[in-house]
Amino acid sequence: MKFAVKKVILLVVVAAAGLAVAMNREPDSYGRKLLERVTGTHHVRNEAGEKPRTFHVQIVPDRPETIQFSEESYHLLQIRTVEVKPAPPPEPLRLPGSLVLDPNRLVVVHTRFSGELVRIAMSGHNGSARPLRYGDRVNKGDVMGVVWSKDIGEKKSELVDAVSKLEADRNTLKALKSAAEGAVARIKIVEAQRNFDADSIALARADRTLRSWRLSEDEIQAVYQEAEDVRKGITDPTNDKSWAELEIRAPISGLIVEKNFNEGAMVDPDDALFQIADLSQLMVMAYVYEEDLPALKKLPPLDWKWKIDLKSDPHDKPIEGMFDLIGTIIDSDSHTGVVMGWVDNFQANHAAGQFITATVELTADSNLVVIPTSALIEEGGSSYVFVETNADRREFTRRKMVVTRRGRQTVFVCGEAAAAERGCAGQSLSPGDKVVVTMVLELSAELDLAKSRSAEQEP
Repeated sequence: MKFAVKKVILLVVVAAAGLAVAMNREPDSYGRKLLERVTGTHHVRNEAGEKPRTFHVQIVPDRPETIQFSEESYHLLQIRTVEVKPAPPPEPLRLPGSLVLDPNRLVVVHTRFSGELVRIAMSGHNGSARPLRYGDRVNKGDVMGVVWSKDIGEKKSELVDAVSKLEADRNTLKALKSAAEGAVARIKIVEAQRNFDADSIALARADRTLRSWRLSEDEIQAVYQEAEDVRKGITDPTNDKSWAELEIRAPISGLIVEKNFNEGAMVDPDDALFQIADLSQLMVMAYVYEEDLPALKKLPPLDWKWKIDLKSDPHDKPIEGMFDLIGTIIDSDSHTGVVMGWVDNFQANHAAGQFITATVELTADSNLVVIPTSALIEEGGSSYVFVETNADRREFTRRKMVVTRRGRQTVFVCGEAAAAERGCAGQSLSPGDKVVVTMVLELSAELDLAKSRSAEQEP
């Protein structure tokens, strides 16, 4: 038969020469000297040298990891507890980066035909006119230059020829059909119909070719007007000058960020004449260290928010925005991944290439709680705390903990809410629990000693 044995822990408070001995968490300092293992009656003598008073701390029967203080010993030893708190959010991530041009808003301007760049559009500035250059702004549809190309001239001529031939064959067919029956051989009418159909096909082909080359409707109508003038015998000398010209127009509104040719240069469709950038929105490219990637990826997409600070302006107001891409490739040199987002620039007060710092607020882990480091007991590779299990009876249970992260002042441990899924059932705490933060190492050592003595006395 086993007997429940109550073991008493003697704590002797010594005062001499007016020096009060302070308690300390370190087992080899003052707090350790307060605990002396003895047998028999346990006393504490006060500083005035009065008669010793008896007090005790004992193990609760059938609960070998739980200790109970007498009311007197609890107050005399100044046992202090701290409430367990939910884990606060981690420190925000501060990601270095820069503003860059949005590739989706960067357009290269080409010519569709080989030829000579005969003219570059003029830009007025302060009453003067000069050719377009880097940094000038253009609007969608503006003429940026003119290319003289024999190909475009030939295709326009084909359209004029097709219009003229179609009109002639139409008149021929009409005349043959209007002749008296038997006056014209049937084969002649069939041939005239065939020529008219072929002319219609040729006209449609020439028209579609010009449209596929992105000539404007006005330019195409000018070709039809030229054909009409030819039929009427009207000649316009100005047509000869512009007949083979092709206007190069801006495909988007934006800023010219590149200009590669001047008037008189021979150009091909592969040549980039200009580059236009729409700067109303810039791309933010920031870099995150690989050890911070897991915390960033835990954020739900709705919380993919950041604040952008321009390094060039320490007094600027942070720009709120969102990022929409977390890169999955780590740079082998810097060990960072790319995080990309966007920032509006309608006022044109930001410049591509500016250095920035993007701050991302992280959310707290609801599965963790936080306790002071002074509450933690490290023994044999395991971690423990004394948890208050009965405040009225002054009972505290030593409980094993699963530590997930450590800081200078606080320790993050497994929370009760996620104990089952994290495999730490029975080794967790809940917000509102109270843990001892004074003399925990000494109490743990005395608890182990009392347990060993209890085991020795069992039959």
